[in-house]
Amino acid sequence: MKRLLTIVITLAVLSSSVMAQDKNEKKHRIVRFNNITEFAVGFQMGKTTRITSYNGGELETEVAGRKIPSPRISSSFGILLADVLFVGPGLGYTFQAEDSNNAQEHQVSVFGHARLNFARGRFRPFADFRGGYHFASFEELDNTLNPDWYKWDGFFLEPALGIAIKLGGHALVNTSLGYQFINAGNRIEQTIVDENSNALVNAAMNEKYHRFLLSVGFTFQ
Repeated sequence: MKRLLTIVITLAVLSSSVMAQDKNEKKHRIVRFNNITEFAVGFQMGKTTRITSYNGGELETEVAGRKIPSPRISSSFGILLADVLFVGPGLGYTFQAEDSNNAQEHQVSVFGHARLNFARGRFRPFADFRGGYHFASFEELDNTLNPDWYKWDGFFLEPALGIAIKLGGHALVNTSLGYQFINAGNRIEQTIVDENSNALVNAAMNEKYHRFLLSVGFTFQ
């Protein structure tokens, strides 16, 4: 019995040592696989600047941003360098509800993602950058526009600065303030004409949006 107890204790100590060593190796590994999954809500700040290119000319206007916060989910897979710099591709989805100035919209995005953590403690200030391509689809529009035609896609850039607070395990709560640039165009080569024979949108139409975006949400990394 005494020998059996000695064997059990020895195995427990060895197992604990192996687990601790493995944990330390992972902790000090310079390059390792990592995933960042985020559930956030985006608030558009202030006015949105829109630059419209149509028939060779440009028109710059200020338009009302989204009044209703936009929930978004994204997941990025890549490598983590020295536990501070993440780099990898990602996928995202954003839902924007209809308001008095904007139609209901669904956005699917494919992007490159980089995040630099300036600290690894409980409070983690960070710089974040996303850039890629987004596909947008509108569900509800006024009677002059057919939602099957009025579909936009294009490039986007989202640099941001923020801070995350570690909750435990892999969960963090974070907030960030960023700049959002979207270059959108109609991908259907078809002219839309209203009841007075006025061309509203054609394949040459392009719009650029500049705005600030405040995000609050949860991150699992």
